[in-house]
Amino acid sequence: MNVKKIDKKLTCSQIKKAAIINAARLLFQKNGFKLTSMDDIAKQAGASKRTVYNHFASKELLFNAIVGEMLDLLCHFEYVDFNIDLALDEQLTRLAENELVLLKSEGVIKSSRVIISELLTSPELVEGAIQELNNRESPLVSWFRQAYSAGIIKSNYPEMVAEQFVAVIKGFCFWPQLIQGEEFPTEEKQKLVVEMAVNMIIKQYTA
Repeated sequence: MNVKKIDKKLTCSQIKKAAIINAARLLFQKNGFKLTSMDDIAKQAGASKRTVYNHFASKELLFNAIVGEMLDLLCHFEYVDFNIDLALDEQLTRLAENELVLLKSEGVIKSSRVIISELLTSPELVEGAIQELNNRESPLVSWFRQAYSAGIIKSNYPEMVAEQFVAVIKGFCFWPQLIQGEEFPTEEKQKLVVEMAVNMIIKQYTA
């Protein structure tokens, strides 16, 4: 039986809410949280102040919405179970490629700039978000734990191995874009980064 795919369309309210969040993200990045007013956000979003307050009762809640979107992006990672019957390099390559898809997704760099800037000046704003992120287990960490339990990853700290794996990728495909405004690497360079991350794990943690 063929199942017809139904496209889910956003309502006018959802579209307006997204516009408000995008406007706030832009202004928080440009002017900072403290120097941005709800009036500024309403003007940037092309909405009335009343409409903004109908969606977000305070500027803090609006900032939390940006953080929440970022957390959802970070945890929206294609789940990959460790498979003892598949080649390790093949599985690690898939994990690395999934990470690149995440880092290239729209909004990651913009939201990261907002959150990191406020982390330095108003850490209380993102304190709860950091705690929530720490409480969520990413699918990538889960894979490394499974590989450790299967005796493939030779480290008593699979979570730290997962962090090292991601750090290699982000060293070329996140931090230069976030801090220096560089373009995302070419497909050729992305392949080299993936190979580097995969080889690092195999050489250091599978002997």
